[in-house]
Amino acid sequence: MSLSMPSRRLLRGGKSFHHSPPSANSLLPALQSLSVAPTSHGTAVGAARPIHTTPPNQWLWSRKNKNKTENSLEDQIGGSQKSRQSALSRLTGRVEAPAMFQDDLSTPDTTAAGQPSTPGKPKKKPRVYTFTGVSLVKEHLARAVDPDPRSRVRWERKMVIRQVQHGTNPFSKEPRAARIARTERQITARSPWLATSTKKLVHLARQIQGKTVSDALVQMRYSKKKMAQEVKYQLELARDLAVVERGMGLGEALRAEKVKNGEEVEEPRPVKIQDKDGKWITIEDPTRMYVAEAWVNRGPWRGIVPDYRARGRIFYKHKPTTSISIVLKEEKTRLREHEERQAKKLRQGPWIHLPDRPVTAQRQYYSW
Repeated sequence: MSLSMPSRRLLRGGKSFHHSPPSANSLLPALQSLSVAPTSHGTAVGAARPIHTTPPNQWLWSRKNKNKTENSLEDQIGGSQKSRQSALSRLTGRVEAPAMFQDDLSTPDTTAAGQPSTPGKPKKKPRVYTFTGVSLVKEHLARAVDPDPRSRVRWERKMVIRQVQHGTNPFSKEPRAARIARTERQITARSPWLATSTKKLVHLARQIQGKTVSDALVQMRYSKKKMAQEVKYQLELARDLAVVERGMGLGEALRAEKVKNGEEVEEPRPVKIQDKDGKWITIEDPTRMYVAEAWVNRGPWRGIVPDYRARGRIFYKHKPTTSISIVLKEEKTRLREHEERQAKKLRQGPWIHLPDRPVTAQRQYYSW
């Protein structure tokens, strides 16, 4: 057996140690008295074995003697799945303490019909936090989307003041780009990287340039090219985005709605114009969408294929990727561009082969 008692405390307890310093002879009886004769564990009777004066686990001594708290965090994390879930919900949830605006945040417990729920029926708590601990409260989400509301309010106030000043000042003129952006609509759509080359996709992009969306869809539908179906899908996607996000191409639908409600609708007159390429087209609906621009973009390589040649040589073929970008506009833009071209021609005046001015600086010799 062993007695767990520090040796310093035991030696300090002797009376002879207070008056004279301890010596080897004086410590011998005290150390011999700390021996007992064990009667088990395979030791002969009468044989003295010294008692250990230091604990075997002295570094963990305080941990063993300390009272463990109930439901500690280590036990909950290392326990069952139910305990881990409860610990996670408590750590990621709100602080369980009376809040300053508790009266404003608390609402009466009512059912869907507006009547108070029964006390025996458990109430389903709304999910305020996600599994990762992200708050779904509207005030908390506003901090992420609007981190500096004061600066945003100041900027909006400044823009409103600037717009009012430009509108009331008779000497101010609205920039041409701002006027076009205010009166006309457009949308730009870009496709993901397609498994083709720019040399193949550029022919389809040139084929749909300048055509209306319906005509471009017909061209891609009956095309024999493999990527024509991808271009057709991107055209349909850009058309749907233009209708939903920008409200483009709704002139005919609005007129039909007015006719259904019994209102008088003035049908637009067809206008025949000449586009920038010199082609004559007829515009019946100013809100009709057309493909104003279409270009291709070269992307990263999607793979390398070895090409084994003669004499042990190996060439490598790079598989390209390409995307197509489409800009959709309304026919109002083509009408404005046609009027601008006509006004420019009128400003320039008629073309004269030789200007009508006096001939000067005539010599009988060459000037070079």
